[in-house]
Amino acid sequence: MISKFILAASALVAIANAQTIETSSAASVAASTTVSQSMPPAATSGFNAGNVTSSDAFAWCHAQLNTCPQICGGSASSNQCDQTTFTYTCICANGTVPDCTAFTQTLPFYICQATYSQCINNNPNNAEGQATCATNEKCGTRNATAEALAQTGSASSSSTASSTSSKASSSGATTASTGSGASSASATGSSASASSTAKSDAMTQHVATGAFVAVLMAAFKLLL
Repeated sequence: MISKFILAASALVAIANAQTIETSSAASVAASTTVSQSMPPAATSGFNAGNVTSSDAFAWCHAQLNTCPQICGGSASSNQCDQTTFTYTCICANGTVPDCTAFTQTLPFYICQATYSQCINNNPNNAEGQATCATNEKCGTRNATAEALAQTGSASSSSTASSTSSKASSSGATTASTGSGASSASATGSSASASSTAKSDAMTQHVATGAFVAVLMAAFKLLL
């Protein structure tokens, strides 16, 4: 009995761990199909924060704060950005930490773009150096806003299709019911017509029989 209880408890723990692992693997709007796009170190290794204006830094952090909830699918439990140290925190409501480097309109994206621009400016007459700058530019390309809208549209389309299917089924049932009623009415009419015809034939036969009897009685009188 105790061994069975231990086995059952172990199974529950295993299931709980599996669910935790599955949840923590989520990293974006499309959590189940996310492909990580971690930014390589070369994309930001040459970044010089001193060349970024305060207004640009403010705009970058503002974009980061707006994009984080969208990457999380609508809600973030921790969403912070420091425009002085160029650091950020983005944790989704379910506790997962998304890969912000995979998306545009994030702090890593702007730092990556700035690194590329600074690299080009540092190699004004060096074609090989500028080619290296372009090679190292591996900035995020995914659009969290577009993906969120696509998911909303997909859900809306599924709901509309389901509603249309339900209406079509209801319409078909109504048509079948109407057709059944018409068929019943037709059958009732046919039955009434057949009954009327049978009564008419019976009456005709009765009259003919009466006339025949009258003729026989007249002939019998004449013989007398």
